[in-house]
Amino acid sequence: MQINTKINSPNYSTRNSEINFIIIHYTEMSFEGAIERLCNSSSGVSCHYLIKVDGQIFQLVDDQYKAWHAGESSWKEIQGLNDSSIGIELDNMGHNFFSVAQMNSCIDLCQKLVYVHNIPRSNILGHSDIAPARKIDPGVFFEWQYLAKYKLGLWHNIDTVYAHPKTLFQFGNNSSEILVLQSNLKKLGYMIQLTGVFDEQTNFVIRSFQAHFYSKLIRRHSMDFYYSNHSKYSWDSVSDKMLQNMLNL
Repeated sequence: MQINTKINSPNYSTRNSEINFIIIHYTEMSFEGAIERLCNSSSGVSCHYLIKVDGQIFQLVDDQYKAWHAGESSWKEIQGLNDSSIGIELDNMGHNFFSVAQMNSCIDLCQKLVYVHNIPRSNILGHSDIAPARKIDPGVFFEWQYLAKYKLGLWHNIDTVYAHPKTLFQFGNNSSEILVLQSNLKKLGYMIQLTGVFDEQTNFVIRSFQAHFYSKLIRRHSMDFYYSNHSKYSWDSVSDKMLQNMLNL
């Protein structure tokens, strides 16, 4: 695996924590535009690695430093994941699948980082997982199940080929069962307050969960539905089985 280190970003700072996570993003702009933004000292953003659509890997910030890619974020009560993570950006606009070369480079890079930094394989997450109210990348076209074949990231054992999801809860519902759902999402790692109400924060977390683990359910809607922060999601029987499965693994 070759990594191009000739392009560098000035946007980094000193780490104060051990590396314990890998966070995956998409650029949502052209490769050239992403390089310009990530390496512009006035942008205030960066990442450690950028993977081009043809599979080329560019390292913009050395692993030892804190790149500015995660922003306000949380996972399993850990706040501000910039300090403890490696950020990987993928050259993708967000509305199409990632190339095979790109996915394979992502897998190779993640395997190397897991080995070098002793990162738990379950700690490979999307930006939307750690900031569900703010971010939706790497989106519904990133193939998390493909990473899972290489034991990278969280995944479940639920087959959705013939699944018929039944709606369990909808936005605005209020019940003890929703309190249990929120508690289970929190156990998995999501930042969520236990209110017992299918409220806005729960809506964002469910969007993130389904985009990661049940993306074809969201793709049945329009992409405008996914992009909008005003869309209302529901919790269904198949998503519930996925969550229960991962909590019990």
